[in-house]
Amino acid sequence: MGEVLEIEEENITLSNELKTHKNIHLNHSYKILELEDGFAKVSINSKKSEQVDDEGIVYDGSIFSAANFCALAAVNIKHIFLISAKVEFLNPVKLEDEDVIFEATASVNSSGKKNISVTGKVNDITIFSGDFVAMKLDSQSIIKPSRPKKRE
Repeated sequence: MGEVLEIEEENITLSNELKTHKNIHLNHSYKILELEDGFAKVSINSKKSEQVDDEGIVYDGSIFSAANFCALAAVNIKHIFLISAKVEFLNPVKLEDEDVIFEATASVNSSGKKNISVTGKVNDITIFSGDFVAMKLDSQSIIKPSRPKKRE
C-alpha cells in the first residue's frame, strides 16, 4: 500500500516509500510529487541562500542536486550512488520563478547499472536535461583506508 503525504493541503499518494537518500530529502526543499518503480517526479522551491547574484539567478549546483535526487529516487533502492552524469543547463532559473519540476525515468542496462533520464521544467519550459548512471554499492566496493605496510 502506498504512503500518503500531506503537502500544502493536497494529498499525494506514492506507490512506493522512499528507500534512498532520506536525509537529503528531509534537509532540502524537495517535494516528492510521484514515486513509482522506475519513475520519480520531484519539485524544488529554491531558497534565497541559493541565489548567486542580485538578479536572483539560482545556483546551478542546486539545480543539479535536485535532478540527482530525482534520478536516485526513480531507482529507489538502498545504497545507490551516482557514477556518471551528462547534463545540460538549458535556461537559468530565478528565485521568482515557479517551482522547478523534475521527472526521472530509470531503466537497467545489461551490466546491471541504472540509466536514468531526467528533465527539469519551469512552467513547461525545459531548463535542465540529463542522463545519469547509478549503481548499487555493495560491501566489497566501499573504499577503506589502506593500512601501512609493516617493515621487516
